Amino acid sequence: MTNKRTIRLKGRHYRSYPLDNPLGYAEEDLELSLDETVFLLVDVYGKGFDEDRDLGNAPEIYRRAVEANRDIVVDHIVPAKGAARRIGLPIVYLTNYLSPALNEHNEWRNLSLRMADIDVLEAWQEPNDILVFSKIIAPEEGDYLIKKQLYSGFFETHLDSLLRSLNARNLVTVGFDSRICLGTTVIDAMYRNYRVIVLRDCISTGEYVETEEGRWANFIATRFIETGVGYTTTAEEWIRACHALTTER
Repeated sequence: MTNKRTIRLKGRHYRSYPLDNPLGYAEEDLELSLDETVFLLVDVYGKGFDEDRDLGNAPEIYRRAVEANRDIVVDHIVPAKGAARRIGLPIVYLTNYLSPALNEHNEWRNLSLRMADIDVLEAWQEPNDILVFSKIIAPEEGDYLIKKQLYSGFFETHLDSLLRSLNARNLVTVGFDSRICLGTTVIDAMYRNYRVIVLRDCISTGEYVETEEGRWANFIATRFIETGVGYTTTAEEWIRACHALTTER
């Protein structure tokens, strides 16, 4: 029997017209069929989100990312995922792994060496503290886990097949990084005709020295999602919408 219940929430988007004086932000009332909605977490791995805050032996760039994102994960992503579970939504995780295609000739491996001085062929050997899930946000029984080798969760993975088997139309998305892995995943989702709703207080990006004050890199990434990909809303709005659904008679 088909469940006709819907999740109702406001989705924010950005209007770039007219060019000389854009209309700017607008909110649209969205209705997401419960049977067609999936909660998607992108790259929320990393040791250090638990109460003991043990960051392990990960390289500094990963340790700083966990430190910067701890409040986002604990205060926003964990409650948002919990709300999704309570209304019975499928939960899908995307995570990186050292795939067979990542070898000494791989251009992304060489890019990582240039950009971060990290050789993924060594750093991503399992077990490691980079790709492990902290207990607070680890996949639970019944959740789906898709491993990816590069930025987008759709590149040479089974994500699209899984989503179609779940009858997905709407992807409520959280995680990291808003410019890179999450950013390219939601772009590819839009290409495949999924409606994307990103919880904007559940994302971040690695800021540059020049953008750190004001978090401008994440601001631009969020604005791009709102103009070129789909909608955003907040964890609070999402949780409220899920709660309203559980209290419907």
